[in-house]
Amino acid sequence: MLRKTYFRLLQGIFFQGRQGLENADAALRYFPISDTILEMGGEASILEVGSGCTGITPYIPHKVTGVDVSFEQPVSPNLTPVLLSGENLPFNDSSFDIVVSVDMLEHVPAPNRPTVISELLRVARKRVYLAVPCGNESEEHDRLLNDLYTARHGEAYPFLVEHVENGLPTAQEISTLLELAAADVVKKIRVRSAPNVNLKIREWFSRIWIRSPKAYGLLSPLICIFRRFYNFGNCYRRIFMVEIDAGE
Repeated sequence: MLRKTYFRLLQGIFFQGRQGLENADAALRYFPISDTILEMGGEASILEVGSGCTGITPYIPHKVTGVDVSFEQPVSPNLTPVLLSGENLPFNDSSFDIVVSVDMLEHVPAPNRPTVISELLRVARKRVYLAVPCGNESEEHDRLLNDLYTARHGEAYPFLVEHVENGLPTAQEISTLLELAAADVVKKIRVRSAPNVNLKIREWFSRIWIRSPKAYGLLSPLICIFRRFYNFGNCYRRIFMVEIDAGE
């Protein structure tokens, strides 16, 4: 009861009632995207590729179609799961106002990434959000965290292993792939990107998660309060916002 009261209090004071605060690492990647979706106002059809069982749903009130290769229970009531990969989406061209993909592309082998990005743009009507860990420093960061996790728990963390095995793209590589994908699906786009979560700050709270998940869960909402101050210097990921020209 005390834990629930703690979270409800912080949700009401600092987060306009939004949920998903138990995991700062997830919240910090979704908040910049959800903030701009909420600023758009009105209804929007949303697809998330690589959603897992909740994806962006704790941070926005919209119904979301979620695509992933597996789903754990319980699935969010605001998410309609579709079981498949992002390389051949079974949706018509321009069938969703907004397409979201957060920390998914690094789990795709590098040769398949152009196809996935083309599919994201193909099914989007207005906007694509693509959040991706980028660069050699972020790859070394993942390697360090996986070594720390293995030393603590006696086994590697599967998501981090995939990051290292597949290799992380650079921000320039993502920008180039977006331009090539736009030409492939015959859409005109405008791309902006922003850094997301300083590497040293992410290492600090990731070490807490590795050592004590319970303490990390309690600390996560407090970390999120100051989320706007973490996006400086060398950051773990970049968030690309792709605007699709009207009429395309």
